[in-house]
Amino acid sequence: MKIFGVSQSSGVERHLNVERGVDGIVLIFTDHLESRERERILVGVDDLLATITDPPPGGTTVEGVSPAHGSKMQLGVEVRRNEVWLEARSDSGAGSDVAVGLDDFQDALEGTLNRE
Repeated sequence: MKIFGVSQSSGVERHLNVERGVDGIVLIFTDHLESRERERILVGVDDLLATITDPPPGGTTVEGVSPAHGSKMQLGVEVRRNEVWLEARSDSGAGSDVAVGLDDFQDALEGTLNRE
């Protein structure tokens, strides 16, 4: 499921694709105009849901992996009122971010998890 958002660090319009992976949820960050994929991260369903349903103040980090390479990654998640800020980064610290609507993100997660 595709959600429209914006990078908080650069102001670039981005898409966040939410897909079901074999072992969790795959989040794909893509620049809107260029359709250039920036990051792809696989995170555990339970870990991601916990950060959205009971968000800690100041956000949290969810451990993940690169689906293509299996290398470790982190997903920073911060819920700010009606918006979710997500930042996927590798161990080297390089990464991409996107802010999307909280309701849109919850709907995308629910839709993805309910698909067989």
